Amino acid sequence: MSEINPIEIVAECIEKYKATTERDLIAHYVSETLGFMQVDEEPENDAFALLGGAIADAVQQDPVYRSALLEVWTELEQQRVP
Repeated sequence: MSEINPIEIVAECIEKYKATTERDLIAHYVSETLGFMQVDEEPENDAFALLGGAIADAVQQDPVYRSALLEVWTELEQQRVP
């Protein structure tokens, strides 16, 4: 079994989210990506930071989808805060 490449997983997530404006699907893609990264033993904080950076870049490049993705990401950030 080949190792999971976190950069490829994040890139795939970003491409999936760009294909929809449906908030529930975006939330699924983001959660799925974080899950894959953690299965690969990427520490949660690292996985979250890597995906967060990619999402920030994607939102700046593609403002059409900005609202739904930012809502999803903001909710995930709030859930992580103790």
